[in-house]
Order: sequence, then C-alpha cells, then structure tokens
Amino acid sequence: MQTTPTAPTRTAQRWLLAVVLLVPLVGLDWFGSSQAIGKGIDGLIEENARSAGVVLQKQEQRVLGEALKLVEKRYLTKVGAQQVLDDVMTALSEQANRTEEGITDEDAAAARGGAPTGLERIDEALNIALRGLDAHTAYLNPDAYREMQVRTEGKFGGLGLEVTMGEGAVRVVAPIDDTPAQRAGMQAGDLITHVDGTLVDGMTLRQAVMLMRGDVGTSVRLTVAREGVDTPLTIDITRDIIRIRPVRFRREGDVGYIRLSTFSQRAERGIERAVATLRNDGEGELKGLVIDLRNNPGGLLDQAVRVADAFLDDGNIVSVRGRQDKDNARYDAVDGDVTDGGRLVVLVNAGSASASEIVAGALQDHGRATVIGSRSFGKGSVQTILTMGKYGAMRLTTALYYTPSGRAIQARGVEPDLRIDLPDDDPRKSRRVRREENLTHALANPASDDDAAAAVPEIDVERCNALLDTALEDGELACALALLRLGGLEQLASAAERL
Repeated sequence: MQTTPTAPTRTAQRWLLAVVLLVPLVGLDWFGSSQAIGKGIDGLIEENARSAGVVLQKQEQRVLGEALKLVEKRYLTKVGAQQVLDDVMTALSEQANRTEEGITDEDAAAARGGAPTGLERIDEALNIALRGLDAHTAYLNPDAYREMQVRTEGKFGGLGLEVTMGEGAVRVVAPIDDTPAQRAGMQAGDLITHVDGTLVDGMTLRQAVMLMRGDVGTSVRLTVAREGVDTPLTIDITRDIIRIRPVRFRREGDVGYIRLSTFSQRAERGIERAVATLRNDGEGELKGLVIDLRNNPGGLLDQAVRVADAFLDDGNIVSVRGRQDKDNARYDAVDGDVTDGGRLVVLVNAGSASASEIVAGALQDHGRATVIGSRSFGKGSVQTILTMGKYGAMRLTTALYYTPSGRAIQARGVEPDLRIDLPDDDPRKSRRVRREENLTHALANPASDDDAAAAVPEIDVERCNALLDTALEDGELACALALLRLGGLEQLASAAERL
C-alpha cells in the first residue's frame, strides 16, 4: 500500500498509519487465497514428504502450505516454495532420526506452565528453514503470536531481555530499562549459554525463551559468556511482570534529558508529555534536549514515525520499499514540532536498532538533530505480521527501510555525526561489538561498498567532562550536554582543542 499523507493534520496521518499496520493483522483469509496455487503447493508438499519418508499431520501440512504461499507472494526477494521445502524436509528427517537428548518441546512447554500444541514439530522445522532466508523471518505458533501482541502493548511476564539467537547461544540485544534483567546486571552483547544448567545450543530461540519464562516470583539461573570476562558468569534473576515504561525524563541543569527505551504503544504520548513537562517546569529555559536511544531495540513502526514527526514540521521520515507494491510506503511529517525548533542531540550505540534507527536517521537527514555515540545496530528490514488464523502467524521480511536521503539502514545502521571514544578502563571498549551484519543469514545492504560513510569525527569522554562544571559518570551524556551548551559540533571541537 502506497501511503503519502495529503491532509495536513496529525489525525489523518495517524489514521493512515493505523490502516497500514492493522491490515496484515486482521480480517485476512489466507486459507482461501489462490486455490490453484494452494493445490499446487499441497501436491508439492505431499511429494516431498513421501520422498523424505516423513508423515505429516493434517494441521502440520496446513501450516506448511500457508507458510510457503506467503513466502512466495510476499517475501522481500523472489523465493520458490521448493527452496524452503527442501530445508523443512531435511529438518523433519533429522527430528525423526535423532536420539532424544536434553529438553523436549513438551518439557519446554511445561516449564512455562503451558501445554504442547501439536505444532511443535513443524514449528521447529519451519523456523530452521526460514532462518535460511534471513535473521528475522519466522513462523509464530499461536502462543508466540499472542505473546508478540502482548509485548507490543507494553506489559508482559519474564526477565526483560530483547534477544536473538547466535553462536549456539541466546544473544542479548539489550536489557529493557528497569526490569529484573537490567537490575541483575545483564548487558547488551551477553551470550546466554545455559538456563538453569540446561545447554541452549541446538535449541530454537523459542525453546530457549520458554526455558527462561516461568511464574512471577520464581528465579532462573543464567550462565552468561561476556566479552572481556575470562570465566562464565552465573546470574540469578527473579521473574516478574514486565511493565515497560517507554519514556523517562529529567533535567540536567539547563538541558532536558529524555530516555526512550522502546517503541511500544505509549512512546509518542510519553515523548510529548516529557517535552511539555520539561519546558513548563518553571526551572528556566532549556538550551536543548537529549533524546537517548542507546540500547533501544525498536518496536512499532507507527510509533517510530510519530516520535520523529513530533520534532519535524514537514518532509519525509522513512520510506519502505519491498518487492510487492503493497509493501511499499512513504511516511511524511505533518506540521507540529513539539519543541518549536529547539535544539536536539540524539544518543545512539550498537544496541540502537530498527525504530531507533528510523528516528535517528530522519532527524539526522533533516539536520534537525546531531546524532552522537557509535554506529547503530543496522536492523533495517521490515517484518510484516501475516495472520494464519488459529495456526498463528508469519513474521515475514517484506521490505527495507530507507532514510529521507535514500540511505538503506540494513546492515550499516546510522553513523553518528560525532563518535564518542570511551575511556580505556571502560569495559564496553574492550567488548566485541556485534551488529545486524554479524547475524547468521543477515541481509546485505543494497548499496555498493563505494557508498560507505565518510570518516566520522571523534571525541573522548574525558574532554567532554572537562568542559562541564561537574563530571558525569555517563561520559556519552557528558558529550551531549557539552555540545548543546557550547552551541554545536564546531564549538565543541574548538573548545576541546583548547584543553
């Protein structure tokens, strides 16, 4: 669906965004689509199952057939059903032949208080095959689909970690602010190798996550490999209901600080409230705002657009480009900058992903904000949630995000305008940084290597702190404050040289 807002009202824009986001989630009868194609795929599945010696249950064949149709129709690049089917049959054959060792799907379901759904076998095999397409396409069984919907509402049970799978372990993209995981000391880049003593190598991400879930108030012991630490860490975390408060804010003297931890449904509302409170708190005029997107793993596209729009009067925010016309869209700002042109600094790092990168890229391209920190994660692909009725849904990569200047975010991320050099004794400096480009089967950036970003100026945090009356433990924030108080990048560089 091509979406170019024409009415100069924020209400109209929001209505259009709601349509774009909700169409894939409701009211689609995929099981009735293209009967001829369906019969062809059903026959292909039966033929491959016979050849592989695999007996499929009726609901397994239904899930597999609908998944293959969706991949053929909507995936970012043209993929034939046979390509995915080969990997599914290989995985099903290996399931049948392997000796039962360690945890089973039934055990994992029981560990989180659930029950087997009958889809465990096809769930695992299909997701193994889909991981061969890219790092984010997946089949969501009914439990996983419901869980995803709860998470976007900003309240769910668990530890408070955004995770992915890599290197035979669960990799932490970022701990969520003010959650049990963050309070226990989990860090972005941590590798979870064992859960309560059970090795996660060989599990799907879903199986590993189910092991970490449990009743509120119970504890789980994670074995964690951390870059720069020679021996594995043992971290005990007590499970809790995770209530995501996406926006926190405070004054830093004459500068407003706004921390946005995730793009859940309340993100835009929280940003507008934070700006209004900071500007009207009676403590004097602000020299600017710091928008902290560090370790923000992303969230809802419509919230990313609305947050960026809150600081823009006009112009493009992000473009979405896929193989099908229905997967192409353009989102533009409408009149109404909540700061009336106030100066902005955006903080990013390698844990800033997806929606964070949309906001940072849009404000940077329009010259609306100075982006500082380190290169962002590079998660620039669009996953559309396509319902499969009682069988769950598909999270299918259908497009890529492009910033207003036409830069593809995928794999490269957003380069800051000023890179912050951490102190030598900061453990983050020695830790190996992993981004989207390091994930197995990550999609490449469509631009050529010749289009790589130019060299980025750099400053160390000691110099930033030396420019403040009171040094901050958060050196990156110190650089943001110094930049705003001095008036810009050139003034900051000049003052740092005189030290």
